[in-house]
Amino acid sequence: MGTIKSDNIQARTDSAGVQIKAYKETIQTLTSNSGAVAIDLSQGNVGTLTLTEAVTVFNFTNVPTSGLANFTLKITQHASSAKTVAISCSVNGASAANAKTAGAGGFTMTTTASRDDILTFLFFDAATPQISAIQDLA
Repeated sequence: MGTIKSDNIQARTDSAGVQIKAYKETIQTLTSNSGAVAIDLSQGNVGTLTLTEAVTVFNFTNVPTSGLANFTLKITQHASSAKTVAISCSVNGASAANAKTAGAGGFTMTTTASRDDILTFLFFDAATPQISAIQDLA
């Protein structure tokens, strides 16, 4: 039982576990290359991406192979011409597969210029991610 402090987290431990008081997450600034976006979870669990081309695949690396991991991504639509975003995902070098969505409905990126969509990718034991989306944020 005691207190944990660092530059990024303040927490207290007791017999019930760890209680987090405050923390901040590292935000990765991502880009696409030939339609692919590389996301390394060892560099943080939050990222931003401004679309400059259609995205065809997300390549995730360093996803823990047991337990739950997540990644939150803010995608900003191109300022003048709408770009598309596929939800094909490769995890730790495995073959790409479409992420799972509610009701298997898929995902369609907001087409309004400069608007944001926020995607949360959940990985259970580094399997194909499940995603949820908050869309068309102004």
